[in-house]
Amino acid sequence: MVTSVPMRPIVGGIPGIDVLIADTRQVLLVDTGGVFSDVTKRTARELNLKPTRSNITMTDVRGQRSDQAVRLPSIALGRLRQEGAYFQVAPGSDDPNDTSPQPFAGTLGPDLLQRFDADFDFASGKLNLISPGHCEGKVVYWTAPAIAIVPMHVAQFGHIIFPMTLDGKRVTVLLDTGASNTTMNLDVARRVFKVDVTSPDVEKVGEITGGYTANVYRRRFKTLEVDGVVVTDPLITLLPNMMGSAPAPRTGSLTRDNDDVQGLPDVILGMSVLSKLHVYIAYKESKLYLSAGAPLAASPP
Repeated sequence: MVTSVPMRPIVGGIPGIDVLIADTRQVLLVDTGGVFSDVTKRTARELNLKPTRSNITMTDVRGQRSDQAVRLPSIALGRLRQEGAYFQVAPGSDDPNDTSPQPFAGTLGPDLLQRFDADFDFASGKLNLISPGHCEGKVVYWTAPAIAIVPMHVAQFGHIIFPMTLDGKRVTVLLDTGASNTTMNLDVARRVFKVDVTSPDVEKVGEITGGYTANVYRRRFKTLEVDGVVVTDPLITLLPNMMGSAPAPRTGSLTRDNDDVQGLPDVILGMSVLSKLHVYIAYKESKLYLSAGAPLAASPP
């Protein structure tokens, strides 16, 4: 165990952790579906961090961009402390006159998470970062009726891709703690699951507007399972086919990994499902260890 820190839902069920940045208490969202760890422009301003030009450009869901980074004097996650870490500056606006509480100071992304085994114990409200220097397969320390050991593909920027079975059909899944909802490409829903958006079991829940208008739907499926671990009655949001060359409307992560374009996921597994599981990510082994668990309960900040 390198460090263990309390974890609680912050925005839309996305897990957050308390950290110390420059010895001041801050909250970071934990986003396995992001790419780079970042701080908001407001955090950089309030902590007097001096942005410098970065060779990385981040783009958010509104099309706003940032090519800046800051050097943190220090960051501490529990007993894990690092001096001089570079974080990207997230896109978005910063109003110096806004004195309302900031819901979070930034994001902890795969660039840092994949240095460890990342153990999301939602039932206990803990994020455990564990040394990957152990015997292969010797990671399961908790008890559960069934524990799935699933080979996964770690894409270029740390995205986790693995197979699951949804209502008896194999789907490719991206594990994304930075997404509130679990989503499916509407084209996949129609082609593979014969979903008819006019049927009574499909609910229209919104619209996406921009260059064109497209409807967003939601449908409850029967079972989502992998290697004996079963989630019953998952409610999945059906998004129009903007998950390919066009920007995908994301509910959590700010960036996409172009390495995944060759094999776009059928499903983005968000916190609506992940919060019901115990999720242990062994990045070095390229394996997931999953079991059923209690949802992460909200706690006061």
